[in-house]
Amino acid sequence: MAPKPVYPSHLLLLILFLATIPLSEQLEFSQSQTLLKVQQLLGYPSALSTLSSTTDFCNIEPTPYLTLVCYEDSLTQLHVVGNIGYTPLPPNFSSDTLFATLGTLSSLKVLSLVSLGLWGPLPESIAQLSSLEILNISSNHFNGAIPSQLSLLRNLQSVVLDDNSISGEIPNWVGSLQGLAVLSMKKNWLSGSLPTSLDALQTLRVLDLSSNQLSGEVPHLKNLANLQVLNLENNTFGPHFPSLPTKLVSLVLRNNSFRLSVPSGLSSFYLLQRLDLSLNGFVGPFPSSLLSLPSINYLDISSNKFTGMLFNNMSCNDDLHFVNLSSNLLKGEIPACLEPKTRVVLYARNCLSTKNQDQHPSDFCSNEALAVKIIPRQPKHKRTTGKTVIVSSMGGVVGVVLILGVVILVVSRVHKKQVVKIPSQSPSENVTSQLHKEDEVKTTTRSIMEHIIRRVPDKLAVEALTRSIKEHVMCRVKNKRVVRASTRSIIEHVSSVNTAKLLTDARYISQTMKMGASLPAYRTFALDELKEATNNFDASCFISEGPHGQIYKGVLSDGMQIAIRGLKMRKRHGPQTYMHHVEMISKLRHSHLVSALGHAFECNQDDSCVNRVFLIFEFVSNRSLRTCVSGSSGEKISWIQRIAATIGVVKGIQFLHTGIVPGLYSNNLKITDIFLDNSNNVKISSYNLPLSAANKRVISSGTSPGLKGNIQARIKGEDKNDVYDIGVILLEIILGRPIMFHNEVGTLKDLLHVSIKTDDIARRSIVDPAVHKECSDESLMTMMEICVRCLSDDLTERPSVEDILWNLHFAAQVQNSWKRDSSDHSYSPAPSSRDI
Repeated sequence: MAPKPVYPSHLLLLILFLATIPLSEQLEFSQSQTLLKVQQLLGYPSALSTLSSTTDFCNIEPTPYLTLVCYEDSLTQLHVVGNIGYTPLPPNFSSDTLFATLGTLSSLKVLSLVSLGLWGPLPESIAQLSSLEILNISSNHFNGAIPSQLSLLRNLQSVVLDDNSISGEIPNWVGSLQGLAVLSMKKNWLSGSLPTSLDALQTLRVLDLSSNQLSGEVPHLKNLANLQVLNLENNTFGPHFPSLPTKLVSLVLRNNSFRLSVPSGLSSFYLLQRLDLSLNGFVGPFPSSLLSLPSINYLDISSNKFTGMLFNNMSCNDDLHFVNLSSNLLKGEIPACLEPKTRVVLYARNCLSTKNQDQHPSDFCSNEALAVKIIPRQPKHKRTTGKTVIVSSMGGVVGVVLILGVVILVVSRVHKKQVVKIPSQSPSENVTSQLHKEDEVKTTTRSIMEHIIRRVPDKLAVEALTRSIKEHVMCRVKNKRVVRASTRSIIEHVSSVNTAKLLTDARYISQTMKMGASLPAYRTFALDELKEATNNFDASCFISEGPHGQIYKGVLSDGMQIAIRGLKMRKRHGPQTYMHHVEMISKLRHSHLVSALGHAFECNQDDSCVNRVFLIFEFVSNRSLRTCVSGSSGEKISWIQRIAATIGVVKGIQFLHTGIVPGLYSNNLKITDIFLDNSNNVKISSYNLPLSAANKRVISSGTSPGLKGNIQARIKGEDKNDVYDIGVILLEIILGRPIMFHNEVGTLKDLLHVSIKTDDIARRSIVDPAVHKECSDESLMTMMEICVRCLSDDLTERPSVEDILWNLHFAAQVQNSWKRDSSDHSYSPAPSSRDI
């Protein structure tokens, strides 16, 4: 039977059909061959068995043992994890050949080779990995000294060499790795003293050198302003306590040779969560203030020679779940705050007056050391106030004086600003403009004061507030310097994120990158996938249009709801140009941000230039923070929940500033862009997206500005723009009314300023009636003080984000203490939130 003829029309249809089939992302042939070569050099480990069954390496499903990440046709991440206790590879294995082969992967940024039996010295060929940012070769059998060629990898952000047999001293050139955030070399055979160049690593967040043979004095580390985790356990450092930055979250000095006293400055480490000083020879009085540090949850001072008296009425942090005071020279009695059964409290082998746990006789501690008496904290006397008389109507004269005082204050503010300005209008235009502005200010002020007067509880409060306003106005009119309300002097702090598990997964450079761990992995979306999720971008899925482009709601095939932002590109560039910005967006994953899930490019078919970039984010419900503090009474959240919400906002901003490099500043933060989920967890939905900013200027395809960008932003004071926005949000949270106009902010800030100096009743008169009875005086004062500082006209007087965070935690702590102390009080505080 003769074969059927193939007609040209049929062939054309076949070609067209094949052209419509989407092609998955494929590696370059040379890179695929490199992976197969690596598989051979590693002895065909089971973790890489998938490479033998497919050629589509970029789309291999990630597992705990193998993860490959591609961008376009290049491999950017390689994670291979073998079995725990993997025996060394055969004698013919060459680490030099392995790293030389990996060096051909020119775009490789993350390399993780864990528990694979690798052995031998770290080779010089490691320098060929020029793009490397994260290196993890832990749990292998590498030996010898750290090669100097590692210093050539200038983009390194994380170096993890744990659990090997690396020996020699830590080289002095380590200080040249200016972008380093994580340096972990625990469980090796390193010896000698630490290099002084460590103090130059300004971006360092984690330093773990535990379980080595290091010795000598710890060098000056106080300049490491971003250091959060320091672990020097199981070495012979000493005898002096090291000079450390105050931003530490975890400090472990266990089992060293420290022999002198602990500096009193340790009590100012307000972000410290874990402190372990055990198995040393520390002497002198035990600083009992460590028990009540605002963030402390783990404290171990066992097996030292601390002296002093403990008292029943000492204070403890509520979150403190483990305390070990054993084997010291302490006298007195166990503080009552340490007795709850939910805590682990160990105090044996002291001289305490308790029958529980083994104790020495009192003379033993007296003979061993001179007991230093610590004066117990005196209970704070509560201010008593007489009952106030509630009046049905306010005195007309008092009301007029109150309004007049604030009007004069605002007018003097406007007048002062106008005097400083250089006039650019004609005299007649100036007069007309000034009259218009004064009318506008008076109208705004009148509306503010009418709102406040309606909620003032009694005549005495109004008189006190009026008196304070008069004094404040007279100072302003006479051009006297207004003394800023006294606030606690707090040394600059950094991220208070929980870093207890920071080093459990070496794929991440910091704990902040794990804050979005519950989200699916960031990925590239197909344009057809987005069209299907939005019914081809149907109008019914349209949410809004803002500065970051049009926003659509979509539903993926697995049922997950997403938000899609479409950005039209003004300049015509290929996808490679946007690579740096997309990579930066992929890091925007945090529990207090509406986090990025992925991206998609819409390209022109003619020249492959990008027309639109779609950014995919998690979808959050439309329940804004403004609705929760300024809405109807049924929707309003409690005082403690407001503090928790503000803490969440500040943590989100802190991540944008310090959780990624370079940081994102001037985020134009608004209370209407902050949303709460069903658990009252805060998420910031709008911030300074890198791609949005880049769309306003010509995009450079060069290297990242890196650390330089962060320093320049700090110099320009861009971080203080966000601080001002936080102040505006605090203002609305305290007053419970929406702030619609910018000129309201100055008036309300001055109102807060003068109310701080008045008595408690007058101060509460301006607070949201929904919460003014449930907030403690100290908590309210702290919130007002930090709010006024945030709104300072002088950038240098505005607090840092870390300073704000500490004050908010302090406000929450004193609020919870007040709640316990006044359980029989008529006020009923709201339940605490998980952010506190």
